[in-house]
Amino acid sequence: MDTRRIASIAVFTSLIVVGGLISVPIPFTQVQLSFQTVFVVLAGMFLGGRDGALSVLIYIVMGLLGLPVFTQGGGVGYILMPSFGYLIGFPVGALLTGAILSKSKKHTRGRAFAAALTGMIPIYAIGIAYQVSIVHFYLGYEWAAALAGVPAILVLAVKDGVLCGLAACLYPSVRRAIRSRRSKRNAQSAECGQIIQYRR
Repeated sequence: MDTRRIASIAVFTSLIVVGGLISVPIPFTQVQLSFQTVFVVLAGMFLGGRDGALSVLIYIVMGLLGLPVFTQGGGVGYILMPSFGYLIGFPVGALLTGAILSKSKKHTRGRAFAAALTGMIPIYAIGIAYQVSIVHFYLGYEWAAALAGVPAILVLAVKDGVLCGLAACLYPSVRRAIRSRRSKRNAQSAECGQIIQYRR
């Protein structure tokens, strides 16, 4: 694994941490505007499925080791938190998003958005199932109470879908900029190699 790849993974791990710690309430609603899910999806978009999932797994390991990177702290005990299921779904979502885009010949906004939405499905599916299970089986609430929070979660899913849509709009431009920068670096490296050979 080269230095550039390690740095890219570290950047997205940091963005996922920041995205979970920043939470802005939306006026007149009980919905919190956070950016964690969209950064997870972006990790899959720009790093690919494998490295995107790796950046998320590093984040999860950091939290389980006790670093306060989760929204409500950290530590192994976080496994019993109802929201831990979403963390389990994060690497799956990043892996799926990256895998879908890697098979696309044309990286358009529409395909990026479709990949992002598809990547969100396991995040919310695993998250909701885990949350309901913890609330019912571990906390001892009745099924009705355990399922009562699902409508609010679906509102959050719509919010994350909108954020992923905005990210997808920027995806082709950012991808072209990254490719252009890499091409310039490769050209400069090749030029430097030719100069060294000439001097020898």
